[in-house]
Amino acid sequence: MKSKKKKKKNSKKKKKMKKSKKKKKKREEEEKEEEEQKEEKEHKEEEVEEEEGKNVKEEEEQKEEKNKKKKKSKTKKKRKKKSKKKKNSKKKKKSIKKKKKKKKKKKKQGKKKKKKKKKKKKKKKKKTSKKKNKKNKKKKKKSKKK
Repeated sequence: MKSKKKKKKNSKKKKKMKKSKKKKKKREEEEKEEEEQKEEKEHKEEEVEEEEGKNVKEEEEQKEEKNKKKKKSKTKKKRKKKSKKKKNSKKKKKSIKKKKKKKKKKKKQGKKKKKKKKKKKKKKKKKTSKKKNKKNKKKKKKSKKK
């Protein structure tokens, strides 16, 4: 049982590690792409400045900032959703665990009660049988005397 649980845990860890590695790789690729895009934009901006002046540069910067803000808000929403989902699943697991524990406790208590009842019954039976034996012995003695 324990080894199965351990194996399951280990496999889960491995999966998590793989996931995190993939995420890291993805993040690095995105950063590289962003840097390349920045360099291209700078090149373009330099050309545009020479052609049209500073007005165009300011407009592009504003657009870029707007896009960044949009992206940030999107990721924030995604993160919030994910964390909420995680919290809910944790709560669900906790409640299930609690219910199982309660059920186990009730079962145990029931078993204990049954055991106690059985013991009591046995004791009573023993007592009554002892009394009967005594009576029978007395009767036998009386009959022998006669």
